[in-house]
Amino acid sequence: MQRPDPISPDFRPERRIALCLLIIEKVRAGKASWKTVHVLNWALESSNRLAMLANIRTRSELLDEPIVRFEPALDFALDLAVGLGFIRRSGTGLFVLAEKGKAALTEIYRAGVLEEEINALTTVTGKISNRDVERLLEWRAQ
Repeated sequence: MQRPDPISPDFRPERRIALCLLIIEKVRAGKASWKTVHVLNWALESSNRLAMLANIRTRSELLDEPIVRFEPALDFALDLAVGLGFIRRSGTGLFVLAEKGKAALTEIYRAGVLEEEINALTTVTGKISNRDVERLLEWRAQ
């Protein structure tokens, strides 16, 4: 009998949910669009992408490569986080941290997990707006 392949830690729902909470917290007003969550998740995969994200407001040094990979595993984690009560959808469809999600974030910071991702997000000064992400996704059309 063949044993199943292990799931990479990057795709485990528990890790993805925690990452979603960190991403939503980084977005201005704590309200992230679906696209914003995917773009920030994508940006966290490389230092070049993080640098591009840091330059998003000035529109300088944007990478000339395919912009974003939308991952089904992240969609699964978002759905699961909503179902577990960590995040909720606002009336406009944006993702917002619920009280349970805020408590989980406190635990994430206290436990010292996802330090690499937390440090990466702090390299981008201030909060990221959904409008900034839309500009990033549309910059080639201009």
